[in-house]
Amino acid sequence: MKNLKGFRGKYFSLAAILALNATIALASEGQSVVDNQKQLYTPKAEASSETTEVLEESSAPVVVISKKIKVSEVGAPFASEVYNKKEIQQSHTQDIYEFLNTQTSVTTMPSYGNPFAQAIDMRGYGLGTGYENTVITLNGRRLNNMDMSPQLLSSIPLDSIEKIEIIKGSGSVEYGDGANAGAINIITKDTDGAVIKSYIGDNGLWFGSLGLGVKEEKFSISGYIDDYSHDGFKHVSTDGTKDESWNRNKSISATLTPIDDLTFNLGKTFSKMNANYANALTPTQYQNNVYAIPNSKYTDMSYESDVLNYGAHYKINDRFSVDAQVFDEDKKANAYYVSSSGSINGSYDYNSYDTKINYTDGNLKAVLGLQSFNGEKETKSSWSPTNTITKDNLGIYGKVDYTFGQNTLSAGARNESIKYTFQDSASDLSKTYSENAYDVGYNYKLNSNMSVFTNYNHSFQAPDIDRLFSATYDAFWNYAGSVFNGFIEPMTADTINLGFNYLTSKTKFKATLFFSSLDNEIYYNAANFTNTNLKETEKKGLELSNTYYILSNVFTMLNYTYVDTKIIDDGASGSYNGREIPGVSPHTLKVALGYNPVKPVSLLVSETYKSRSYAIDDFDGSYGKMESYYVTDVSATYAYKNYEFFAKVNNVFDTKNAMFSDSGSSLGVYPLNYERTFMVGFNARF
Repeated sequence: MKNLKGFRGKYFSLAAILALNATIALASEGQSVVDNQKQLYTPKAEASSETTEVLEESSAPVVVISKKIKVSEVGAPFASEVYNKKEIQQSHTQDIYEFLNTQTSVTTMPSYGNPFAQAIDMRGYGLGTGYENTVITLNGRRLNNMDMSPQLLSSIPLDSIEKIEIIKGSGSVEYGDGANAGAINIITKDTDGAVIKSYIGDNGLWFGSLGLGVKEEKFSISGYIDDYSHDGFKHVSTDGTKDESWNRNKSISATLTPIDDLTFNLGKTFSKMNANYANALTPTQYQNNVYAIPNSKYTDMSYESDVLNYGAHYKINDRFSVDAQVFDEDKKANAYYVSSSGSINGSYDYNSYDTKINYTDGNLKAVLGLQSFNGEKETKSSWSPTNTITKDNLGIYGKVDYTFGQNTLSAGARNESIKYTFQDSASDLSKTYSENAYDVGYNYKLNSNMSVFTNYNHSFQAPDIDRLFSATYDAFWNYAGSVFNGFIEPMTADTINLGFNYLTSKTKFKATLFFSSLDNEIYYNAANFTNTNLKETEKKGLELSNTYYILSNVFTMLNYTYVDTKIIDDGASGSYNGREIPGVSPHTLKVALGYNPVKPVSLLVSETYKSRSYAIDDFDGSYGKMESYYVTDVSATYAYKNYEFFAKVNNVFDTKNAMFSDSGSSLGVYPLNYERTFMVGFNARF
């Protein structure tokens, strides 16, 4: 397919200007910076109880990354991105997916049209499988599913998030199965007082949320409720049905500290959501009319998630502390396929615990942990008999960090057992794997603001349960169920990172070079509808990010990623050898310009660009590279005391974008961000 649109000159000019600003940041230390509370976009989190060192006034406040061993951002022996609550709020993104896609190095897109469980790509693993290779946690709870359903991040209200930490090319020791690309930690914070937020927009967009909380010396209780609805952008069926959606989340949590150094925690969350999303358009339909109703109509998808978590933290003495957390989740995912009048209903039962002992003695920090995940899924389908599959993970790990002078050394190892069982009316099968992970890192602080680091990480991913099956289709290419195709090999990855950090109160610059060598990368072969392994692949690239204050009231933001992927040996006929991994944009650029004309007013213009890539699952490149993706957004904010009013226009230039996928028989197009939209709203704190 020909390139339908590219990175036009006027956008490249903006990118070049911002890149220049990022470059000169290292040489510009003379400008004084006003108090962070008066700035439009705070490049660093405010100092907290986790701050571990005091720096001079020209330095940025220390941000602590909440891995199993806490470490300062500038001293981290691994590649990272950290975003605080103020940065998240001032982006005025609607949900966490939009924030990740427009503000970070992570790519997200509605998974084949599904807005609530989106595809995620980091470090070149592709929109087809990237979410399987990235571990995402919420306050320590693992959100990855046992099947090929992406993490359900729509159950996390954006306004409840205190911090997002992105750990790239590392984390396999602490997070285990699936941390090949890295890990994303989402940390929420209990509300103190009352927080109200609401916004409305075109196409019937409406959102409202309320958070309430009380904090005392020995006790705290907090809760929130939110409600989102959207009437949809287009008709997805000739009967007048639109791609409407709604989402409701509720949560309550409490902590109790009966004696010093002992804290109990208890929480309950419930989420329910529903979306109609259109099946793929043909390329001709997409070109002629993005609002066309696809011949195969749409999918009616609903989710329910009910989570209970409880645990305790006890500081035994100045050196030892122990933490234990338990998570229980009951989840349902029901899909009704209008095209075939069939359905697939999945019922999930997840039980997991995470316990660890931390040791701190001066410059030596160590952790020893045990993690367990027991997952069971019962599937009822219109095409296949009811079946039950379990996937049980049990991992033990240890890690040590040692700091001497300006140096920090880090080393750790993990062993994890993964057991599958599969039962239906005809089969009773089981399989157990044992996998290892290793991580070694080194950071050298050139001064309090500047550091270099290197890191080696060995990681693995055991196949999700859907990988054990192959799809079947009828004579009209309608889905007709699946058959067991056997157990496939886990994949492993060896990743080397080399990076540089420069962090002050006016600039936040990071650069990382990385290389990953993979064995048995798991993929879906659309040509014969089977899940299998690529024998040997590699990924290499460059990551640059910078937030820089040109003046006290003007800042620029840049986040650029270059990724080069290659199939070295496909393990079969060799027809894929030398080809790129599909669904990966080699170039991703996110830029922003912020301005405070007067103290209460903030203006922000941002752009997201992704270069052309092969369609998801198009390993032989038969359709050529698809069109590039770009979206420009503009927002304005007015703050008065504890109140804030904001307005935002998404996709200012009304560009047309889409996700492309190879079904094995045709190219499918899933339009997204294809029209200009707006919203206005307010929030208040009491």
